[in-house]
Amino acid sequence: MSVHDDTLDALRLAVEGLSAGHEVAMATVLRTFGSAPRRPGSLWVIVDPASAQPAMRGSVSGGCVEDDLLDWLRERSRSRGLDPGPQRRAYDGATHPGLPCGGTLEVLVEWPTGAAQVRPAIEALEQRRVTWRAVDLASGRVDWHPDPQQDNASVAETPVERGGQLAVPFGPVWRLLLFGGGAVARHLVPQAQALGFDVTVCDPRPSANDGLSGLPAVSLDRRAPERVIAEAGLDARTAVIAVAHDPRVDDLALMDALASPAFYVAAMGGRQTSEARRERLAGLGVDTSRLRAPAGLDIGSHTPAEIAVSIAAELVAARSLARRAAPPGPARSQRAPAAATSPDRGH
Repeated sequence: MSVHDDTLDALRLAVEGLSAGHEVAMATVLRTFGSAPRRPGSLWVIVDPASAQPAMRGSVSGGCVEDDLLDWLRERSRSRGLDPGPQRRAYDGATHPGLPCGGTLEVLVEWPTGAAQVRPAIEALEQRRVTWRAVDLASGRVDWHPDPQQDNASVAETPVERGGQLAVPFGPVWRLLLFGGGAVARHLVPQAQALGFDVTVCDPRPSANDGLSGLPAVSLDRRAPERVIAEAGLDARTAVIAVAHDPRVDDLALMDALASPAFYVAAMGGRQTSEARRERLAGLGVDTSRLRAPAGLDIGSHTPAEIAVSIAAELVAARSLARRAAPPGPARSQRAPAAATSPDRGH
């Protein structure tokens, strides 16, 4: 599995550090106000914070306040007898340095004592399941609440606090199935990976490798589109984009994707090509009302690199809409707390 996800990388580092007996600090963004570079739920893990070169993964601020937070962690690590329970840190420009972009954020810092307090989140991310990590804010005790009633397609991402507990959701990573391995795919793959998507390129044609040569971390699936989609099990954390310019690849992928909960389904091509595609699919009984074609925002793109940028921009916009449509808390049947959350505002 080739997942480019800050949260997953940070969790894996935490497990490695705890398994080796190191001190591990874990910071989670609780809420943000105004402009902030990281969303609520973002995670930063620091192994051996008092050392000269601590291992770190993830982020809570994109670097704006992490130096101050690391200095604070080092002082706590060198002190004895301090409260080992979770600690809040607010970066609002008053008590601590604020964000240069003018926003504020609140962070919860924990010191997990064993890998069991972290590992179920990794399993949820990798297995595309939903689970909630419930933290007792007084004692630091951690309980896990798998959420079988909440479709993994609609998992929330924002922490929920109520009754002295914080519930942090973990669920499927955002995923992109890209059908076609040509020039646009070559530019779109690294962009999507940098945006946090697990990318798989699907193309049964012999020429598929030509456009992807030199990309070190891309998975190429040469099976027929319908087999790829059937095994993937599309959910609303999955995007499907057809860029093959070959109906034998594109249309077969779109037929199944449009009948799935995938949050974004798009096909590259000019307006005439797109209209012809809609007519073909409609003739087969496929509902094309949510097909984005031509794929991408209208930014006057012409070259493969420009087209990839326009598609990546529309993909981000679609993901933002999907996030806003997600439920705010765990399923009612679970013991984890549920409450309204603060609005999410990014840059």
